[in-house]
Amino acid sequence: MLPFKTTVTIFVVEFLCTVLLQVMYVMSSLGVERAFYVSLGLIPVFIVFLLSYKINRPGVVIRCLMYSALATYYYICTASHTESMLVFMLLAMGVEMVLFLDQFIVGEYFLVTSVLLILIGIFRMNVLSEDLDMSQYVEYIAMYAFAGVTAVFITYSIGRYKKQMEEKAELARDALEAKSNFLANMSHEIRTPMNAIYGMAELMEDMETGVKEKEYVAVIKRSSESLLSIINEILDFSKIDSGKLEIIEEPYSFREMLQDVVTIIEFRMRDKNLSFILDMPDNLPGRLFGDSNRIRQILLNLLTNAVKFTNKGSVTLRIRWEEDRSYSDPRGILIISVADTGIGISEENMQKLFTAFGQVNTRKNRNVEGTGLGLAISKSLSEQMGGSIEVESKEGVGSEFRVRIPQKVDDPKPEALNINRLENIIPGGRYQADFVAPKAKVLIVDDNKVNLQVAAELLKLFGINAYLAESGNEAIDLIARHLITYDIVFMDHMMPFMDGAEATKRIREMDSSYAKNVPVVALTANAIKGVEKQLLDSGMSDYISKPVKVEQLGQVLRKWLPSSKIFPAGTTIEEVERQEALIPWDKLPPEELLSRLEGIDTATGVLNCAGNVQGYIELLKTYASSNLINLLNDFYEKEDIENYGVTAHSIKGASQSVGALDVADTAYALERAAKRGDITYIWDNHEELVTQYGSILEMLKNIFYPGK
Repeated sequence: MLPFKTTVTIFVVEFLCTVLLQVMYVMSSLGVERAFYVSLGLIPVFIVFLLSYKINRPGVVIRCLMYSALATYYYICTASHTESMLVFMLLAMGVEMVLFLDQFIVGEYFLVTSVLLILIGIFRMNVLSEDLDMSQYVEYIAMYAFAGVTAVFITYSIGRYKKQMEEKAELARDALEAKSNFLANMSHEIRTPMNAIYGMAELMEDMETGVKEKEYVAVIKRSSESLLSIINEILDFSKIDSGKLEIIEEPYSFREMLQDVVTIIEFRMRDKNLSFILDMPDNLPGRLFGDSNRIRQILLNLLTNAVKFTNKGSVTLRIRWEEDRSYSDPRGILIISVADTGIGISEENMQKLFTAFGQVNTRKNRNVEGTGLGLAISKSLSEQMGGSIEVESKEGVGSEFRVRIPQKVDDPKPEALNINRLENIIPGGRYQADFVAPKAKVLIVDDNKVNLQVAAELLKLFGINAYLAESGNEAIDLIARHLITYDIVFMDHMMPFMDGAEATKRIREMDSSYAKNVPVVALTANAIKGVEKQLLDSGMSDYISKPVKVEQLGQVLRKWLPSSKIFPAGTTIEEVERQEALIPWDKLPPEELLSRLEGIDTATGVLNCAGNVQGYIELLKTYASSNLINLLNDFYEKEDIENYGVTAHSIKGASQSVGALDVADTAYALERAAKRGDITYIWDNHEELVTQYGSILEMLKNIFYPGK
C-alpha cells in the first residue's frame, strides 16, 4: 500500500540493479564497448521515470515503464547473446509489477511476456540451444506462466483486501462525522434546558428567600456548572480524537484573560478553606499572539484539578516569561506552574495521569466530580500549540504541573498584571450589576419561550425591559420595518426554519445603514469549536454561550450599548429621565427624540416613511411649519362649511402621516360633518380639534423651531 511515486522509484531502482549486473557480465565476457552499447538500454526507462513526475495518470505511467523496461531487457539479452537469461529477468520484473497492486496490469504483463518467451523459443531456437536444452526452456516457460497466475491471484487478493479496508475506513469516517453531528446536537439540546435551569437559579438568588432555599439554589447552580463542564470536556476530547480541534491565533491581553480565570477559580474555592497565591512576572509583554481561549482552558483545567484534590493549605499559580532570541520577530515561552498541597500522586499512578478517562485513586476519590479528560485535553492542547506539560508530585504532599507554551509577541511593552481578587470585585462572592440601562432598547430572538423569559429576566437586573421575538423571520420583519431602533439584538443560534446565522445574514443584506450596523449578539448552546467563527462570518457582532451568565451578559451590554444609555447601578428610571430632560432637544439622538414626543404614535409615522427615521423627522418639521389653525378658524367664523371640510381633510391626512392619530380622528369626524352640512356638530367639536392640533404643533415648534 505504498504511495504511487514511491513504488515507481522502487521499480526503477530494482530495474537498474538488474541491468547493472547484466552490464558487468557483458563487460567481463564481451568487452567494454559491448557493455557500453548494452547500457544504452537504460535510457528509455529513465526518460519515462522523469516524465512520471509530470503525468498524473498512474495507468499510463505503469505501462510506459513496463514496455520500455521490457524492450530494454530484450535489447540487452539479444545484444549480449544471453536470451536464455531473459526468462529470469522478466520474472524479477514481474515481482516488481506486483508492487503496483493492479491485477489487470499484472495479468497483461505476464500474458505479453509469456507470448514473447514462446516466440523467442520458436524463432531463436538455434541461439537458445547453445546454452540450454529446449525441453528445459519449455519448463522455464511453464514455471513462468504458473508464477504469472500466482502473481495475478496475489494482486487480486491484496486489491480486494485494500478495497475492503477503504470501505471500512469510509464507514469509520462516516461514523466519526455522525458522532460529531450527534455531539453538536447533544450540546445544543442539553444546553438549552440548562440555560433555563441556570438562569432561573441566578434570578432566584436575588429573591427574598430563607437560608434553606438559598442553599438549594446554590446546589442547583453548582450542579449546572459541573454538568456543563463535563459536556465541554467530552466535546473537546471528541474534537481532539477526530483531529478537528483548531488552534486559532490572534492578539490578546494575558492580564484580561487571567483576570477571568482567577475570578472563576476563586468562585470555586468559596466553599473550601484554601488560600490562592498568585506569583506574577514583571516582564510579560502587554499583548501576546496565540490562542487565548485554549490557554485559558489549560489554566482552568489545572487550577480546577488543584482545587478538587486539595482540602487544606493552598493553590499557587506562578507565571513566568522567557524571551526567545533565536527568531527575528519577538517571541518567547509562556511558563505556567500550578502547585497545590493536596493529596498528591503515587509513582504507579503517574502513568495514567494524561490518559483519557483515567482518574487516579478512583476508589479513594469517588466523591470527586469529573470525566478524567481535563489533563488529557490539556496535554493535547499544549502539544498542538508547540508546547509541553510535565508534573512533579509526591503522595500526601502535593503536586506541581508546569506548562511551557511558545507565544509570539504583539506588543512587547510590559503590562502591569494587577489582578483584582474576588472579594474586591463581588462583595460576598456574587456578581452584582454595576450599571443599569433603563432606556436601552434590546430585542431577544429565541424560539424557546422559557429561554426568552430567562433572558428577559436577566436583562431586568440591568434595568432593561426587553422586546421579544420568537423566530428569525419575526426578527427580520421588525428590523426591516424599523419601528423601533434596537441598541442590541440577542439572536438565538439554533432555531427551526431559519437559524440565527441565516437571519443575521439577511438582516445585513438589507438596504439600510441601521440593519447593517445594529449589534447582533449570538446566544449559542453549541459548544463545538469553530461555531464562533461561523457566527461572526455570518455578520454577528459577538456571541454568548448558553447558559447565559449575568457577568457575561454585563460585559456584552457594556461593550455594545451606547455609553449615553449606561448609568451607575441604583439609578432609577425617574432619575434617568430627569437627567435626560436637561439635554437640549437638538443634542438628542433621533430615536431618543422620538421617544419623548407625546400625543404622536411615532411607530406609525416611521412605518409611513418606510422605516426611514431621518425622513420621518423631516416630515415632522414640515408638519410643524404648515399651521392650518388660522385658516380653519377663519372658515369656522364665516360658517364656510365647504372650505372648512376641505381644511379638516388636509389636517386629517397630514396628522395620519406623522402619527398624530387623535388629531386625525377628530379632523375626520369634522370633515364628515361638513360634508353632510351638520354645522351643530362642528360648533360642538371645533374647539377640541383646535386644542389637540395646536398642542401638537406647539410641541413640535418648540423642538424644531425654538424661539420662533
